[in-house]
Amino acid sequence: MKKYCTLFILLSLLSCDKKNTNETKKDGMVIVNDTIPEKRADVKKGPTASYSEPVTDKDKLNNWVFSVDAFETSQTFKYLLKIKYKELEVEDTLTVPNFGIQPAVELQKGTEDLSCIVGFKGKENEFKEYKKVSVEDGELKIKAIKGYRRALQKKS
Repeated sequence: MKKYCTLFILLSLLSCDKKNTNETKKDGMVIVNDTIPEKRADVKKGPTASYSEPVTDKDKLNNWVFSVDAFETSQTFKYLLKIKYKELEVEDTLTVPNFGIQPAVELQKGTEDLSCIVGFKGKENEFKEYKKVSVEDGELKIKAIKGYRRALQKKS
């Protein structure tokens, strides 16, 4: 009977130790870029980035524009895009990945007329393309160009 009790206690200790090892592995995975708060303390009312160009009108009666404006939301890494083409007004969202720096949205002219590349600044201040807003055959199109994610890294 004494042998069985000793064996039971030994197995219990080994299984507890194994469980602690798994918890240590879980704790070893951390999000490195968590220094920026998820909520903004102060949301700007005006656009943080803007792009516009005039739309040619064959009758020259209208002052139509193609424009894209990016607005801050209460969430630090989410922006509201307000897009206008002629009389059409559309809203879309832009979620910038958390690279451990304050997000900075940028809008650049696309390669074609009536097109805009929506992106953001990376850690080395380089422009990272994210979406393309364009007018093709008189229709407004919004396409994702690239996707970005942040990763978990093992704690040293």
